Amino acid sequence: MSTTAKPERGFHLPYTQPALRDLAFLLTSPAPWDSGRNLSPAQLLGEQGESLLAALEQDPASLTHWLAQQPCQRLGHYAERLLAFWFRLAPHIELVAANLPVRDAAGRTIGEFDFLIRLDGVPLHVETASKFYLQLGHGPDTLVGPSLRDAWPLKAAKLQEQLQLAGHPAAARVLPPGFAGCASAARLAGWFFYADMPAPLAEPLAADQLQGWISPLQQPWPSFSSGGRWVWLSRLGWLAPARVEQGMVREQDSLRQELLQAAVPQLVAELLPVGNGYWEEVARGFVVPPGWPQQERLQDLLATIDGRPAP
Repeated sequence: MSTTAKPERGFHLPYTQPALRDLAFLLTSPAPWDSGRNLSPAQLLGEQGESLLAALEQDPASLTHWLAQQPCQRLGHYAERLLAFWFRLAPHIELVAANLPVRDAAGRTIGEFDFLIRLDGVPLHVETASKFYLQLGHGPDTLVGPSLRDAWPLKAAKLQEQLQLAGHPAAARVLPPGFAGCASAARLAGWFFYADMPAPLAEPLAADQLQGWISPLQQPWPSFSSGGRWVWLSRLGWLAPARVEQGMVREQDSLRQELLQAAVPQLVAELLPVGNGYWEEVARGFVVPPGWPQQERLQDLLATIDGRPAP
């Protein structure tokens, strides 16, 4: 893989509390692609959004307590918990239902509403996704997940199906009053990763999507600054740009040795000091071990992509 991609300073957040940074990221970061029905940060924040986030920075106890009630091991569940907290907190949003399944007469699951909310009093079905894809070739159809179980073309097509769910005849049996045939919208977040930064991106990929690099693990990684240090991002730390104490940062060679046994790509972040003993992320990328992608798994995934309905 090429490593000619030049890292650029990433998305900046003013908050210091880790969970709050992730929440703010989900609310304010640019969507990686255009679903045709994307919710904007302004819609999610409302008039009081910035002041609410600032208050949580001063006292995050309510957010911390909310997350502690249902500890999450999966990134998607963690993101949904953060958004559910916001939908309960923001005064212009009313959370009516979450993770509401729709089943046919035989009991088979047709789909699930991520969220049913009233946004400024208007019923709305909201689908959410936080996605991280690596481009293996030269087009959006080669954007795949690091585990090779997911790919952007499949998710984009599935999302369009989910956005139609409120109009399905079986949905009428479970939708709350006023939600039959309601409008649907998507809140998308995440980062896409490239060995060579594409310019321009093909629609519906967003021109302002957050991007990172791809590099072989055992070669020097693309670097934003000669003074940068590194951190390995656990999966629940993939959302917001990293902000860590000085004792957690590593030299590149030291971190590489720790990752030599990895079987799948690992996400790392480059950081620079910001004062008070903290370092913040300026760029991120996936370091790829030898032998990845495993060709049998990749071919199975590509075959699934070739057989997908158009998004």
